[in-house]
Formats: sequence, structure tokens, C-alpha cells
Amino acid sequence: MVFGLGAPELLVILCIVIFIYGGKRVADVGRGLGESVTQFKKAFRPESEQVQDVEFHEVTPPDDDPAPDGEKGE
Repeated sequence: MVFGLGAPELLVILCIVIFIYGGKRVADVGRGLGESVTQFKKAFRPESEQVQDVEFHEVTPPDDDPAPDGEKGE
């Protein structure tokens, strides 16, 4: 409940707003509001969660032979 209003009251208010402003304008306002909320949340997200496009490469282990090439231990 928002401000003591239930679902039926909010539905009536929504119908009145759509009737007055038209569906396209209400959709545009809703889209803009959604984008604003997304940007607001993104601004307050810690940097550790904002990692973008991280590439992982396969790592190959080094050879078990510690001697340099050409100096085999004989």
C-alpha cells in the first residue's frame, strides 16, 4: 500500500492519468523514470561491482625441467 491506497485505487488513478495524457506520453514518462532509477543505482554501486568486460586467458604451467635449454644435467 502506498499512502494508504490499495490496488483498486491505484488502478483507477492510473486509468485517469492514461485518459488525460494518453498512453504514449505515459509510456515515455515511465521509460524515463526507469532509466533515471537505473542510473541512480549505478552511481551508488561500489566500484568492485562495476567490473566490465574482463577477459580471462588460459594459463599454462611452466615446464618441470629447471635446467636451461642445452644444459641437460648428465
